[in-house]
Amino acid sequence: TYLGGSGTDSGNAITVSSTGDAFVTGTTNSSNFPTTSGVFQPSYGGSGDAFVAQVNSTGSGLVYSSYLGGNGADSGLGIAVDSNGNAYVTGSTQSSTFPTVNAEQTVNAGSSDAFVAEVNFTGSQLDYSTYLGGSQADVGQSIKVDGNGNVFVAGYTFSTDFPVVNPVQGSNAGTENAFVTELN
Repeated sequence: TYLGGSGTDSGNAITVSSTGDAFVTGTTNSSNFPTTSGVFQPSYGGSGDAFVAQVNSTGSGLVYSSYLGGNGADSGLGIAVDSNGNAYVTGSTQSSTFPTVNAEQTVNAGSSDAFVAEVNFTGSQLDYSTYLGGSQADVGQSIKVDGNGNVFVAGYTFSTDFPVVNPVQGSNAGTENAFVTELN
């Protein structure tokens, strides 16, 4: 099936739940991207938004579909789903107004930050959403969730002040380093 509006739309990551539903994230420049009623962000934030969509197991319809973004360029690059049907998304945001809820980091610290967001199983709210980054460009590319709801994110950072806790490597050893982060 197609999934998009009148602008440029890109699916960047997909995962499948135990019930066979597909969870998709990506980037849209469409102000008319197909969203469903009751979602946490039904309107386009501008300058390119991430999106989160759940397609039913037969591919015949959207369970939910929502924008995820603010006033700058936002892109969903990784998605995971837990046994309860909650979706976890990571990517990159240049927005100063990216939607944050119960955030570990409430502001964009650099030109772009990674983000991590949990969408509840109905798509009606963000359980949490946070920036993750330092003063340079940071991008979350991959995400996994364990049976206890702990989230593991991998990506890359140009920041020398990327937030580190209990690090294996405590400093950026070059211009661009990989990062691995666990959130409870």
